Amino acid sequence: MPHITNILGNDATNDIATKTSARKKKKLTAHRAAYLVHSFVGLKLSLIFSIVLITGTIAVFAEEIDWLTYSEIRVTPEGSKLNEGELFDRLQAEMPDSGFSGMVTSSDRTRTAAYAFVTMADGSAKKVWINPYTGAINGITDNLTVGSFFSALHYSLFMPLIGRALVNGFGVLCLIGLISGLISYRRFWREFFTLPRWNAKLRVLLGDLHKFLGLWSLWFVLIIGVSGSWWFYQTPLVEYNLAPQFLPDRVIDPALTTEDLNKLGTSIPTPLSSAEIIAAVKKHDPDFHINYLQPPQHNGMAYMLYGTKHDLLVDKYASRYFVHPYTAAIVGHRLAGDTPIVQRIDMSMGPLHYGTWGYEGISDFLVKLVWFIFGTAMSVLSISGMIIFYKRTQSATKKLLPEAGIKQKAHKAWLVIRPWGGPMSAFKYLNWFFIAVIGYGISISFNVQNEGVSGSGYKYTEQQIGPWKISLNATLGVLEKEFDPIQPGVLTTLNAFIAEGNPQAIKFMYVNPRKPRTTRAPGSVIHGVTGSLHAHMPVPDKLKENATLWLTIEDWEGTFYQASWPLLPDGEQTIDMR
Repeated sequence: MPHITNILGNDATNDIATKTSARKKKKLTAHRAAYLVHSFVGLKLSLIFSIVLITGTIAVFAEEIDWLTYSEIRVTPEGSKLNEGELFDRLQAEMPDSGFSGMVTSSDRTRTAAYAFVTMADGSAKKVWINPYTGAINGITDNLTVGSFFSALHYSLFMPLIGRALVNGFGVLCLIGLISGLISYRRFWREFFTLPRWNAKLRVLLGDLHKFLGLWSLWFVLIIGVSGSWWFYQTPLVEYNLAPQFLPDRVIDPALTTEDLNKLGTSIPTPLSSAEIIAAVKKHDPDFHINYLQPPQHNGMAYMLYGTKHDLLVDKYASRYFVHPYTAAIVGHRLAGDTPIVQRIDMSMGPLHYGTWGYEGISDFLVKLVWFIFGTAMSVLSISGMIIFYKRTQSATKKLLPEAGIKQKAHKAWLVIRPWGGPMSAFKYLNWFFIAVIGYGISISFNVQNEGVSGSGYKYTEQQIGPWKISLNATLGVLEKEFDPIQPGVLTTLNAFIAEGNPQAIKFMYVNPRKPRTTRAPGSVIHGVTGSLHAHMPVPDKLKENATLWLTIEDWEGTFYQASWPLLPDGEQTIDMR
């Protein structure tokens, strides 16, 4: 056999030796494996990852952004604040045809108005702002303000069904990226004070900046990664029975007993004012700072007051008191200081993740400022990593391009859309798909905010039931209102609209996808406030074509009324509005 140099020539032999040597240099070591994992995690969903990081960073100052944006939120201190309950009572008296689901007291803020979540008569969702010093209504804003928009975008990406689970998944990716980055960066502990080379080429500068910010953000990335991973375990793993639950079982909220309700008699009872409820709790526990009021959403519920006793690393709504709405008796409480250690750790995840553990004043601002700075650093890490990868491949890509002209432009376009190669390869399609779904979810959210859920899903036409005229509509969820609402084995939302009759005369109202066998268990209870009465009803695993939806009403005299509709659309009584 002739010698290889005689066949290929010396130049070819040198090329083969060089390539062989290069392959030997690129053998899979722990450092290289970690680098590949780090690159994969940071690049494949980089567009969505960047959106989550940037919106989370902005959302740190969501409250302050709204304060600067809306004049309705700003107030000037004028003596002492009014009782929080009195503010809520005034709002309800001023807007009797609207439904108030709760009020944020802003008791920890000196220049911020209190605000209530309200469903207007037309079904739209708003926030009503009230001056805590004078009791005057400052104005009404959309429920989805600028600040809350960024918070919601970070929290769920406005994605129907999967948004929260996807965002939580990025917490896992943060942890993987952190660990793989440290392994791939040899002797990283020596480089904390190595400053970026500001006069170098862009790729070198970005590489130095990426390492510098990554090292100084280690603690912050760890917090975000651990908290996000903790939530990922809960949603979707525990939620969809993919992993066992290690948190204590949820305890049912203290409520009014049958005996409590029977003592109220057979006439329509009058609940106490919110001011009287607040006074009773402050007398019982003077150290309890009340930050949120939630009146009962059906007659079996207690009045709930959310607040804090300034426990470490829990948010300002972590503790609760449950109050009898007709007698002001304390029927139960859940205080953060009394919770088991595992549950306390779970409660700390939110404040640690969002930087809300400073409570009020300068401490609150400083904590948020630190979280904003390092959130910005994480955003730069994501974006710079993507740019670095592009820069590294840019020169190689140019060599593949033909000369200038139509062919070059066509080739560039092909390199962008082809399902392989590039930092994201086929994952680019997934990124684009998610962005399209985010846009769709945002449009639905604004639509629901302005119009409510009526006119969507399945409409169960108006019927006379005793002294009331009531219609229903079914939606899979707020962001899922265009999906089929009745699916076997899936929880659906039934919304009730009372067109005629006194809602206060209804003691309980229930919905059931089967005819109730007894009035003791008539179905899922409808709860909420005017304009937002709803029930979360489980749909049977097997549906019959002639399945019916039953509505049961019990009044204060103990009389029951029932009506039914076809569960699935028939074009007459039940109409598909999608």
